[in-house]
Amino acid sequence: MFDTSLQTESGTAAQNLSTSQLNPDDSLSRELLEHLRHLRLILPAISVSVLALRRQDAEADADIASVLSESACHPLDCEIERVESILASHTGRHRLQETHA
Repeated sequence: MFDTSLQTESGTAAQNLSTSQLNPDDSLSRELLEHLRHLRLILPAISVSVLALRRQDAEADADIASVLSESACHPLDCEIERVESILASHTGRHRLQETHA
């Protein structure tokens, strides 16, 4: 089963990018960073809900926690990683193009 003690700061390349490193005209990078910020705000709320439901130790609560964990936390965590990867790849290509230009 999915571990609900998610770390939203996994230290990936995209997380190490700052807006100052991005080309101000690069709207894709700005949009991806904004999307990541929103996703990172949602994930802890779901994780806290899962933990609270599990600590109540009621049978239905545990089932709800499992559904939230498997259907929301895990897919959201995967989406964050996917967008981070896209952003890191895009930024890397953009920097490479700038050095060759």
